[in-house]
Amino acid sequence: MHHQPADLVLVNGWVLTLDRHATETTALAVAGDRILAAGTDDDIRALTGRATTVIDLAGRTVLPGINDAHLHLSFLGLAMPPHVVDLSPQRSLEDLQRTLATAAATTRGEWLIGTSWSEGEIAEFADRTRPPHRHDLDPHSGDRPVALHHISKHGVWANTAALRIAGITSATPDPEGGIIVRDAAGEPTGLLLETASELLTQHIPPAGADQRQQALRAALRLLNSLGITSLTDPMVSPDALRDLILLRRSGALTVRTSVLMYWDSAMSTSLEKVRTGLRTSGLASGLGDEWLRIGGVKVFSDGVPSQGTAWTYQPYHHDCTGSLTTPGADGTARYDELLDIIEAVHRNRMHAQVHATGDRAVDAVIDGVLRAQSRDPWPDARHAILHGTLIKDPLTMGRLADHGIGVVTSSVMKAGLAAGMRSALGDEGAHATFLAGSLLAAGVQVADSSDAPVVPPDWRRGLQTLVTGDGYGARAATERLTRTQALRLWTNAGACLEDAEHAKGSLEPGKLADFVVLAEDLHSVADHELSGLTPQLTYVGGACVFDATND
Repeated sequence: MHHQPADLVLVNGWVLTLDRHATETTALAVAGDRILAAGTDDDIRALTGRATTVIDLAGRTVLPGINDAHLHLSFLGLAMPPHVVDLSPQRSLEDLQRTLATAAATTRGEWLIGTSWSEGEIAEFADRTRPPHRHDLDPHSGDRPVALHHISKHGVWANTAALRIAGITSATPDPEGGIIVRDAAGEPTGLLLETASELLTQHIPPAGADQRQQALRAALRLLNSLGITSLTDPMVSPDALRDLILLRRSGALTVRTSVLMYWDSAMSTSLEKVRTGLRTSGLASGLGDEWLRIGGVKVFSDGVPSQGTAWTYQPYHHDCTGSLTTPGADGTARYDELLDIIEAVHRNRMHAQVHATGDRAVDAVIDGVLRAQSRDPWPDARHAILHGTLIKDPLTMGRLADHGIGVVTSSVMKAGLAAGMRSALGDEGAHATFLAGSLLAAGVQVADSSDAPVVPPDWRRGLQTLVTGDGYGARAATERLTRTQALRLWTNAGACLEDAEHAKGSLEPGKLADFVVLAEDLHSVADHELSGLTPQLTYVGGACVFDATND
């Protein structure tokens, strides 16, 4: 029996608790920052007192708060206008040049920063025979240095002025884990892949502390408006952690944030930097509170398919198989470095979440986790593969399941990067990416994500992809999930990878009162209309952080 009156009740709707039994009911009660009860209208109305706020759902749907398992909160706000020029709508080189020229004439600042261009979307580049070149940008940039971040965030396209500032010439060697793309004459084209991008971006003046705080708050407002109440922020530097701590102390952190620490400056993780970071920080997974906690360490093992830098067994992308991006003179040295990094993280009782998109890179990460566990058993470790884009071998899926290694997929990226994937992998190869359905069927712990700001942080688009099988071609029947399965990937599953399923991820008594109210009765929404769901209210810890009628 409940003796305390509820502070808030919601009645006369549909409450999808997503508990073990996928219980659906009609009403919900909240006391303080916790769920008091979920039940029938009569049961929940009996918990009201004089001070209870009552919300009539009028047939609307309540879901547990959305948990995006891989979202760069620290980068999201700074990747939104007015900080950068969004190039994702561009479909031709002429369109991109026109947008660039307009931005050069109407924006201020020494550098002109763009984001989210994609070869697959730009007609001239789609067949990969005509690569991007700095000369495409020079006449349209008004003498300002230009850095255009690829949609994958694993490459930068720069103009001649930017290369000059960075001192990048034909004599500049490729850095470890990176490629300075060159033309037939050996001159840099302006395309800098993986760690090579850092040669340029280190010259861009960093955002100040006030600008970073404003950007974080803008990002949080966006996320709350989408019903997002929890996330894992990968690649968090000590400075970025400090920014989040300031937000937490001021009460402005309105999304529960689990951080993956990152101590390297570019997209190649080194054993030296990881060991130093672990030794000097004293951090371990689980440190923090229910708003801000240490989730683990981010590790890069390879690049991305669209840039030809994912490490694969079979050639793709014009006979490319990519490679590991960890430091090392050859493939064996890079493999050994990766395994040593995973072991160092594991021994310090930090969960390792490892970026691995190619199938060969994924197998190497599994090797690393198994070796670490054999040398220093940690039964409760929740290590995970990030993306796992090209996992399709049942043997690999079996190894992941047998050894409790999770995979964070991205149905939102699958939808948002479809053209680039087709350009790099062909239609059949693009269909065989982010196989969440097959991974689940094999018994793998799967959570889903957006990887924003690579693509917008819109779980609804991901939900529709998972339920309809759009983008999976002939594999659609195998990969389609039920709505309950898909919703679990965006709620329970992220909480499990954080080791926080006891506190959130479902609407059960005693758990945190994190939930979103949708305008629709979800039962009456067609599968191909799921991307149009309308979040109206978002609550975190029993407090309203978004109300569509006021925002």
